[in-house]
Amino acid sequence: MISSTSFPAFEFLIPSILTDVVFFLYKSGESMLDASTRPYIVNVVCKRDFPANKTLCTDLDKYPEIEDQVQIEAGKYLIFYRVLVNFPAIFLGLFCGAWSDKYGRKIPMILPSLGSIFSILFYIISLSSTNNAVAFVFLGAFIQGSFGKSSLITMAVNSYATDITCEDDRTRKLGKLLAMNFFGLFVGALFSGIFQDISDLQTAFCAVIFVHASVVLIIITAMPETVSNPVARDERLQTEKSECCATLGYIRESMYVMTRERANRGRTVILILFLISLMNQTCKVGETDITLLFVTRRPLNWPKSWYGYLLSVDYAVMGICLIVVLPILSNVLLVPDAAIVIIGLVCKIIRLLWAGFIQESWMVYVSVVIGSFSGMITSSIRSLVSKAADENEHGKVFSLLASIETISKPLGTLIFVSMYGATAYFFPGFTYIIEAILYMVMTVIVVLNFRVMNMIGAASKDTSTEDEHSTQNSELTAFVSYGKVNNNAAAADDDDGLE
Repeated sequence: MISSTSFPAFEFLIPSILTDVVFFLYKSGESMLDASTRPYIVNVVCKRDFPANKTLCTDLDKYPEIEDQVQIEAGKYLIFYRVLVNFPAIFLGLFCGAWSDKYGRKIPMILPSLGSIFSILFYIISLSSTNNAVAFVFLGAFIQGSFGKSSLITMAVNSYATDITCEDDRTRKLGKLLAMNFFGLFVGALFSGIFQDISDLQTAFCAVIFVHASVVLIIITAMPETVSNPVARDERLQTEKSECCATLGYIRESMYVMTRERANRGRTVILILFLISLMNQTCKVGETDITLLFVTRRPLNWPKSWYGYLLSVDYAVMGICLIVVLPILSNVLLVPDAAIVIIGLVCKIIRLLWAGFIQESWMVYVSVVIGSFSGMITSSIRSLVSKAADENEHGKVFSLLASIETISKPLGTLIFVSMYGATAYFFPGFTYIIEAILYMVMTVIVVLNFRVMNMIGAASKDTSTEDEHSTQNSELTAFVSYGKVNNNAAAADDDDGLE
């Protein structure tokens, strides 16, 4: 694997920039596709159930009883759609985590975009097939999930960035990637609405194909591989033949990362960080879902379109925070990663407590600004996990983190939406308060293990420094040896000349 201490920083500048560009483009395309597909599923269900009335589905808000019926039916299909898109990606992510540590990061980066392109072809076919439209949409969703979707490319780009980034700059780089995630979600959702307002759904789908094709082209032509000595094909085949099942073997390797013993209580740190990540992502998904219900009921009574604007503002503010605030904390003030996690958790607690007692619209946007610092939680956790793991385990740990994020999506919806439905009639902000309590628990866990997490960061820096000194000494030795060889050669030439 390429070591970032072995080469000057400028050699990694272009790959580093291209990593950001690729992740931004992928997230833009994914956001545009999801924002276009979900409303399309509702429309497909309506047209299937009421094929005789062609104008009813375009003016569904004028028929409240029919709208409720369509919403209930479409809700079931949306849940099934989410399962098809997300769960197959978990297994591919776990497989490719260990695989990419041996054979390279580029193929796992390419697969999700290819899956999106293939799935869109079925979505386009469904546009001209009213009777079988749902089947084609589900087939496309399954293909998209089977190629890894966002969990696979998240693992791959974070592993790639870790390969080319030194320890001291890793938190800033991973934070920048997370910022690209938020900016991509913002741009994708925005352009989805624009394309559907000024054109049609087929044009939006074609635009997404163009974005993902650009991602594939950039990765193939412009990004160097970071695994410098991939296992040879013959050796790989021999290894795979010796295993009963190569796929299960790679998944088992990824899972083993959590259980193997490590120095400086590294195993404990990794398990704690995985737990914090699962709790954080589950609460985050639940908060996003219940916010839609919270702002559209009394006393706020927002139009549904306003929720989209709220999400756009949320993504943009979090992205700006990760681009501006996180580098200052990590690189300028040299704040430890564990301390940054605590700052993010505290800001999240304040946001949720504030959100629980919101009575006016301006208070919603204030909560967004307060909570923007919570974006630093994920990037700092990823940085700590990468430092606690060995260099040849980066793909495995990031695949596990991506799988946790994928599992948290249906889990957060199931837990917190159900809780909101049961408590909204007497206190709409009750679920926000429960989430704030869970974040308090996370904060206590990190504080109690603060010293151990700092030991991991310090040990990682010491190892990085030793590697750098070792590299410099090797280069010096090579230079001295080269000089001796040249001097001996010159002496031999002089002797030849004398003869």
